[in-house]
Amino acid sequence: MTQNNDKYRPPIVAVMGHIDHGKTTLLDKIRSANIAKKEAGGITQHISSYQPKITLKNGKSGLVTFIDTPGHAAFNNMRIRGAHVTDLVVLVVSAVDGVMTQTKECILEIQKSDLPVIVAMNKIDLTGASPEKIKGQLVESGLTPEEYGGQVPLVPVSAKTGEGIDKLLELILLHAEVMELKNEPDLPLEAFVVESKLDKSRGPVASVIVKKGTLKLGDIVYAQNIYCKVKALIDSNGDSLQIAVPSTPVEILGFENTPAVGCIITPVKQAIMTNIKPDVQPGFVPAAVARLPIVIKADVEGTLEALKNSFSDDIQIIYAGVGAVTDHDIFVASAAKAQIFAFNVPVARFIKNLADDQKVLIIESKIIYELIENIQAQVLKMLDPTIEETILGEGKIIAEFKIDKVRIAGVQITKGELTKGDLVHLRRDEKIIKDTKIEGIRQGKNIIDKIKSGSDCGMTFKPYVDFKLNDVIISYKK
Repeated sequence: MTQNNDKYRPPIVAVMGHIDHGKTTLLDKIRSANIAKKEAGGITQHISSYQPKITLKNGKSGLVTFIDTPGHAAFNNMRIRGAHVTDLVVLVVSAVDGVMTQTKECILEIQKSDLPVIVAMNKIDLTGASPEKIKGQLVESGLTPEEYGGQVPLVPVSAKTGEGIDKLLELILLHAEVMELKNEPDLPLEAFVVESKLDKSRGPVASVIVKKGTLKLGDIVYAQNIYCKVKALIDSNGDSLQIAVPSTPVEILGFENTPAVGCIITPVKQAIMTNIKPDVQPGFVPAAVARLPIVIKADVEGTLEALKNSFSDDIQIIYAGVGAVTDHDIFVASAAKAQIFAFNVPVARFIKNLADDQKVLIIESKIIYELIENIQAQVLKMLDPTIEETILGEGKIIAEFKIDKVRIAGVQITKGELTKGDLVHLRRDEKIIKDTKIEGIRQGKNIIDKIKSGSDCGMTFKPYVDFKLNDVIISYKK
């Protein structure tokens, strides 16, 4: 029996949950594709959509469209946007760690959206699994499992071994049957942008899911007021399509600019949404209160939006955009005395040289929370410069070398004493640009815990810091 037919469309299922609770690994098991390892740090940082055909052991089958939503707090708005597209939510909760911060945020969004939900209790195979404790936490959070008298199905699963996944998929198809999701290919087009990016070879690319109507090659459509003549439709397997029907996830090529995540694509131009904060452009007159001026460049629109929505009012966004760091970004940052934060985008050598000439600091990262922590640390320092710190020691980076692909700083200790585990500032051009910790100290072949003024050593840091020659390391305690 196949659930999907001309009368009903496939269900659109958002997979939500706390960071590192196994959402992407669970989908990997379902679609037999290893996506998680391709993401920096093993953390999903983009929304991705897929439509595998599910075939159960009992012979039942059907298409299901999954949206893999990032779990980090910075992606709260992306999760919210994803929930507006979906018919059903699978909430992944670790049987070891239980209900955590982002789990609670997801539950709130599920309740606000009034969406049906299935809880997948993952990592049930691990020694520390505590199913009953997790069920109690779910009750406290407003999701009462069926076995406790509630209406929320709960399925113990293991994304690693595959245990329980067939039962989870059976429930998804059952919910789709009960909901009777009408297939409406003849209605006016309504599709949602779940991701967008500026591809250097293909131009603006939007990942969308069609909710109503039919999207055809050659159609003229709009994402708000952004024009697009559809040049290509590419499905989640990378194949070209002529049409995309309801519930189909597809990439669209042909937009004149990258549309914002969450935009509705229709055949008619729409007004720009008023609840989206505009970027602060060069020429903005700063308020009397000190604010940290920054320029942000990110790989895709969804990540850019997530970053912008992570910042407090103490941040002044001079400019924000998608794509590689350009000379324009350098000159804008230089005029505003701003730093550039580059998330998962290339920075060419000549751009780095130009930045050095203009005395503009570029901070690069492929892990979003590292960028956010760096910015937050600078804001705290700016807001409360009176925080008392005792300087324990200082050192100057005079060399760098690699052992097993690990960058090691050659440090000359100039003051005091530095110890493994010390909190340290990284200072460049008289400005603190990063806070980190000393991970290890080595002298020759010896691993040591402390080193005093007048000595040289090799030093590693955690979290990773992109140090340069002549940077200063300042060890301190609060």
